[in-house]
Amino acid sequence: MLWTDPSSRRLMPRRAAGLTLLEVLVTLAALGALAAFAIPAWQQHRITLRRVEARAELLATAQRLEACRASLAVYDNVACTVTLPLLTAMGSYRVEGQVTAQVFHLTAKPVGDQFGDACGDFSLDHAGARGVSGSIPSGECWGPED
Repeated sequence: MLWTDPSSRRLMPRRAAGLTLLEVLVTLAALGALAAFAIPAWQQHRITLRRVEARAELLATAQRLEACRASLAVYDNVACTVTLPLLTAMGSYRVEGQVTAQVFHLTAKPVGDQFGDACGDFSLDHAGARGVSGSIPSGECWGPED
């Protein structure tokens, strides 16, 4: 289709609106390359966040048990506010434990989307010993000692 340039009064070809096939293909290739890197990184980030939540819940539960022992001389007093088992806030780990008067052993087991995580179960006891049941070393799953 032709149109008239108002300044010169010449007929000029009108450019079609929209994108060419080449422009669309280049854009799709760029988006595909970006997704190939971004999606796995995002998934790993979510796994890491759930692990952090499990560790934090274990430490918070242990802290409540220690506070109970400090005030009542035992871990398993009925006045303690520790209720097991419990789910983490995101529902990715189930915290269970064995609590007696003088010792406790807590375990965070992955559930839902986190099930099958390479760190496996996180564990923490009254002496502060940390562990995992998975194929990744405990130091990598728990991170550096506080």
